[in-house]
Amino acid sequence: MADKVDKLLRGYFRGDLDKQIELRKKMLAARHDIDENIGGGRAQNKQSNAVESMMIAHELDPVIIALDHKKFVINTWLEGLDEERIDMLRLHYGERESWTYIANELHVSEVTLHKWKNEFKDSVNAFADLKRVNY
Repeated sequence: MADKVDKLLRGYFRGDLDKQIELRKKMLAARHDIDENIGGGRAQNKQSNAVESMMIAHELDPVIIALDHKKFVINTWLEGLDEERIDMLRLHYGERESWTYIANELHVSEVTLHKWKNEFKDSVNAFADLKRVNY
């Protein structure tokens, strides 16, 4: 059974994490109508700060912050991996290939693949803060 880290990595390698961030930004944009004329009278010196308000809303949104953090953690750990391990993760999580297929493609034993996968998952899990905001 897949755990939270597997689900996160699957979402990352399939592009779902980026889609979730973009969708959340669009949701905020759709419901971000600010009525600056609170008193109801004629507005004097009216300045529209729609772009600035939207940027602030994106920067302060807890869901976007959590998703960006998870993406940053995965990217950071991927930077330290060699191509063989990245290929293993991409094939397993992105393309959902079997361990036997991956072992044959990379010329590595399945035991080694599981070891690499678990090491990467442990590294991501230690910093991803998966209890904060679910996506």
